[in-house]
Amino acid sequence: MKDKLTRNIGVKILSVVIAAFLWLVITNVNDPVKSRTFSDVPVTILNEQLISTSKQSYDIIEGDKVTFKVAARRSILESLEASDFYVTADFADLSSVNAVDIVITPKRYKDEIEIVDRGDVRTMKISIEELSSKEFKVSVVAAGKVGDGYYLGPRSADPNIVRVDGPKSRIDKIKQVVVEVNVDGATSRINRILKPVALDEEGEVIDSTRLTFSHPNIVVGIEMYVIKEIPLIITATGQPGDGYVMTDLEYQPKTIEIAADDSKLAKINKLEVTYDITGATDSIEKFIELQSWLDDGVYLVGNDTTASVNITIEKLETKQISIWPNDFRIINKSDDIVVNFITKGPINVNVMAPASEISSITRSTLKPYIDLSGFSIGTYAFDIRTDISEFVSIVDTPRILLSLSRAE
Repeated sequence: MKDKLTRNIGVKILSVVIAAFLWLVITNVNDPVKSRTFSDVPVTILNEQLISTSKQSYDIIEGDKVTFKVAARRSILESLEASDFYVTADFADLSSVNAVDIVITPKRYKDEIEIVDRGDVRTMKISIEELSSKEFKVSVVAAGKVGDGYYLGPRSADPNIVRVDGPKSRIDKIKQVVVEVNVDGATSRINRILKPVALDEEGEVIDSTRLTFSHPNIVVGIEMYVIKEIPLIITATGQPGDGYVMTDLEYQPKTIEIAADDSKLAKINKLEVTYDITGATDSIEKFIELQSWLDDGVYLVGNDTTASVNITIEKLETKQISIWPNDFRIINKSDDIVVNFITKGPINVNVMAPASEISSITRSTLKPYIDLSGFSIGTYAFDIRTDISEFVSIVDTPRILLSLSRAE
């Protein structure tokens, strides 16, 4: 029996070796060793309480995330996720320079996984700082575009003030605390519960890992108002300086868009704005802030909340023109009345008009007239009138004597 077992022992051993070799070859062909990189894997801190106290905290300078490469058989590698590794930094091992090694350990297949590259970041570096606290107003920020014809109304946050605790260096970077609301396509009031976010002076989000908010959830409300287009009417009040006249007033825009709740919006059909020109002696170019002319709770829609106003103020000048009785028009005369001029020509008329018009006024363009409205038979003194322009007047001129008699 022994002879049978030992007979050709060399051949038998060789067969076993060859079989094992072939098994290894086949295994490596069908399930070869591969490598894979896991990027930006968060580092879990152990024994954090050794650093964080009621008076101090810490901030991570480097090493909050790591990138590493592992090698394993393909069948194993394909089943691995970043969560299959313990990636830790134990503050119990913190050095005198506030650094601690980052340890990477597989949770499973420990004997079959090799960490072949631990990346460039192998230690976590921290700064130990005084714990700071500060209160901030909560601002509601809208993101997106509301539905056509709608406007974002008043925004509310409850609470509207939060306290933020954390490392002093990080607290000092906070410029504002916001909650961002997606309003895309909104046409009715928005109600949300959102988490506050800290921003720096550049508007960039500050990592909140080391920050604690006194209220981690904020109740947010935004009203949605319908937009309405109404006419804008701008007029002047008061009188310019002595010897001056306003000859023109131009403004833009002629219409504006407003928004408010339905009850207020229904009562508004126009916006009337006045500009006081009392004592003015020069033309005026101004921008008028329109929002201040609207009632509380009524909002001007658009980025430009002003109207541009150009008011022309001109100096009045005088000129004497000689006219004759046959230059006059007689208006509102009854058919049975005969008019006779007692005042004979020439009649010297003093005309006052803006400098831009005075040179064009002549005997032929003055078009003087006398209005007989309310007068009957008799002799009367009449003022000389002209309708050449609303800015042209006749001043310091004797009245005209007329005799009114019954036609025979």
